[in-house]
Amino acid sequence: MNPLGINLWNWCAGLSEECLGLPEKVARMGFTAVELPMTQPQVPSALADEIRNTGLAVSLCAALGPGRDLSSFDSAVRASTMDYLTTCLETAGQLGAGILAGPLYTGGGKRHWLSPDEKKREWMLAVDGLRELARRAEHYGVVLSVEPLNRYRTSVANTAGQVLRMVEEVDAPNVGVHFDTYHACLEERDLCAALEQVLQAGKVNHFHACANNRGAPGQGVIPWEDLLGLLVRYGYGGHITMETFALGGLDSSWVQVYSEPDELAREGLFYLQAFFKTKAGL
Repeated sequence: MNPLGINLWNWCAGLSEECLGLPEKVARMGFTAVELPMTQPQVPSALADEIRNTGLAVSLCAALGPGRDLSSFDSAVRASTMDYLTTCLETAGQLGAGILAGPLYTGGGKRHWLSPDEKKREWMLAVDGLRELARRAEHYGVVLSVEPLNRYRTSVANTAGQVLRMVEEVDAPNVGVHFDTYHACLEERDLCAALEQVLQAGKVNHFHACANNRGAPGQGVIPWEDLLGLLVRYGYGGHITMETFALGGLDSSWVQVYSEPDELAREGLFYLQAFFKTKAGL
């Protein structure tokens, strides 16, 4: 069975000592992986020790808010962003995390119209930045997984097809596509066709399972059995990670539209376990 994980964003607004106790909770619940929200590039030592002691598989999700942007026209911003991401890679190496995922090419909140020449320049800065980041990631034994974001977060790359083209232009064996069902709900004409396109290309190396309202797998309007069935059909063996948000977190709602965090985590995990044990015949 794939590593089934959850991002600590389900309980906390960011990475800090307030996360202590959560990895152990994740393991007790039955998850086999945990994802860290890298609002800061280093993990408190006590939390790092706890993560190691759980034996959970680990992935890191980059948090590129305003000011973190490999595609910025400002060279100082690009340099500071590369420093942040490189420190994330160092942290991944220390924790034995094999994946650094997220919108590695740009910061959230960057939405603008550009001339064709400026758009091309922005794109190439993203590609060049990812190519250098991939070179650094190889040193730490880390794979990069590049995520498209919806239109309300960025104008650089919104669809799986766009990120697939970006990854192909980077042309590094340790760079792939991070498919997130929440973002895809807002941008793709056909969820299953979008996922199948990148699966056929052999480029999916991380998967976020989120309902259209940031709820758990199995909830919302997403055709879960069809999407997860595609992962099985194409032999995807990577992490399947819940990315839900506690109130006040990055993509949380303004009202409580789903269960409390512990219950939400269990609901999503039970759905994924049931699917892979029965529906997928594993």
